[in-house]
Amino acid sequence: MEGAGLMDDATALLISALGAILPTLVYVAILWWLDHFEKEPRRLLLTAFIWGALPAAFLSLIAERGLVPPLSSLGASAAELMSSSVLAPVVEELAKGLAVLLLFIFAHSEFDDTLDGIIYAATVGFGFAMTENLLYFMRSSSTGGLETLTFTILMRAFIFGMNHALFTSVFGATLGYVQTLKRGLRRFTLPVWGLLGGMLLHGIHNLFASLASKMCFSVVVSISSDWAGVLVLLVVMALALRKEQHWIIVRLRPEVGSGLLSEEEYHMLSSYRKRTAAWWRARSHGRREARQFTRFTQLATELAFKLEQGDQARADKLRAEIAKLRGAVFDQGGRAC
Repeated sequence: MEGAGLMDDATALLISALGAILPTLVYVAILWWLDHFEKEPRRLLLTAFIWGALPAAFLSLIAERGLVPPLSSLGASAAELMSSSVLAPVVEELAKGLAVLLLFIFAHSEFDDTLDGIIYAATVGFGFAMTENLLYFMRSSSTGGLETLTFTILMRAFIFGMNHALFTSVFGATLGYVQTLKRGLRRFTLPVWGLLGGMLLHGIHNLFASLASKMCFSVVVSISSDWAGVLVLLVVMALALRKEQHWIIVRLRPEVGSGLLSEEEYHMLSSYRKRTAAWWRARSHGRREARQFTRFTQLATELAFKLEQGDQARADKLRAEIAKLRGAVFDQGGRAC
């Protein structure tokens, strides 16, 4: 490229980094907000994000480079198509899914339901996408200049910006869902189907994106399948949020009768809108009060979830913690201090 299309390395790196990082921060912030009732521990979310951004991304890169040569016997075009539509989805979803599985095993108590599975898996996916996008953006800037880089950022960071989160969330959702099952073979088979489903969605996207240069409509198919998947995922998240709210309403009602919670506290805990208003009242009195209020709502929500799961031992410990904290958060009328 000549003229305006040329960029020095520092400018290319800056634009590429901003194009990879800023949209990712927005997506992660939205994901954090969507988890209304029980925020996942930040240390676990940070772990999930870092895994996606570093180990998963670079393990995938190494594995794909090592497995591509055997495909060369198929011919250049066929090898490229197989690599993008079969090899990449399998390798990348295994690399990302491993983090979600490890969180499920070693942070089992924080993996309560379908929504939790989606939150962790999407966080891994966003980390992976950020690193992959940065590499693609740098390559685009070196081969096509500013125009090509701008187009690549538009497509990968915005049009396809939620893809990796979507693909991995299919596996995460099934892992979270099995937490709500008491027993049965589905506890073992559903996550396998979830992993295969994520690979399939990934493969469909890559296949039709790869064929875009030969068939103009194929990119429309790719975009349509991706956004249809995102919409379905959002519906699943909305239904999961309603279920979590139902658990809070049903499981915390007896805690009012026992004296652990007041009527006002119960109604506040059952409504995201009322929680938010109460948090702002607490925040108006200082950061310490806001932190105490947040801790109170987290403990009460976890109590509802553990009662739903039948974990009576953990529920008793949570009741004791709530009883200690409650007086520091609410005054006699149940309003945030």
